[in-house]
Amino acid sequence: MRIVNCQGDKFLISLFCCTAEDKMDFYRIKEEYNQFLQQYEVEKRGVTKVPNIRYADRNKFAFGAVMQINGINYYVSVSSFARKQEANILIRVPGDEKEVKGSLRFNYMVPVPDECIEKLVIKDIEDEKYRLLLNKEYRFCMDNAERIQKKANKIYEMVTTNRKQILTDNSCAFKILEEGYHEYVKNVLKRNS
Repeated sequence: MRIVNCQGDKFLISLFCCTAEDKMDFYRIKEEYNQFLQQYEVEKRGVTKVPNIRYADRNKFAFGAVMQINGINYYVSVSSFARKQEANILIRVPGDEKEVKGSLRFNYMVPVPDECIEKLVIKDIEDEKYRLLLNKEYRFCMDNAERIQKKANKIYEMVTTNRKQILTDNSCAFKILEEGYHEYVKNVLKRNS
């Protein structure tokens, strides 16, 4: 794996260049941790942009790690949202009847400890139609991994430097979530180990 480090304003970004050794995949984020981040952001910011992961028919999943900041891995939600915006990448499958399958929404990416993710094993999904969709989305993500990583870094930098107020207002507060990440590791994960 080749890592390129870029010095930023008080943070270190590692951009992973995709090789066979990289562990980019689909993951489910543990609901308890996700709820902790939501509450933490509300306490510190007054609002949360951390997406809900529980839905009636199936839980949301994420793709990652798309970026690493100071040793913290970030994951981006795979969403059914299918409209192009500055902070997302549309998941496209050319030739399919419905070409746009959803999107990766980088303004809602979150930092997640390894202990709080579980790999989504696509072949174990019983619903054949859903399994086929996941395979198509996965192939798109892997084929576009470098583009995805660059977009993650760009949105992170834009939000943390408040380059566009409207983007910052409609994004997770990444620095606050990193503080929450550290608090969770210290007060929950280390106590339970």
